[in-house]
Amino acid sequence: MNIYYGSYTEIDDVDLSKSERNKDFGRGFYVTRNRHHAEEWAKRIGEQHGTAGFVTEYEFGKYFFNEKNFKILRFSGYTER
Repeated sequence: MNIYYGSYTEIDDVDLSKSERNKDFGRGFYVTRNRHHAEEWAKRIGEQHGTAGFVTEYEFGKYFFNEKNFKILRFSGYTER
């Protein structure tokens, strides 16, 4: 499955020490399966940082859901909340 991350800068490696603690679900690396959503976020956060924004695409194998090193919160769909 392809997942996307929208940011103000290019991401080469995921480094959770650089993530903010006060996000909705705590420190983490927030991704989406919806490329358009990642593009909109990259544009918005990029404008705040003076960049065009970047979307990074990852291949995420379903077997990762069984990894003990990951704490994954999955949603069945998007809501206004």
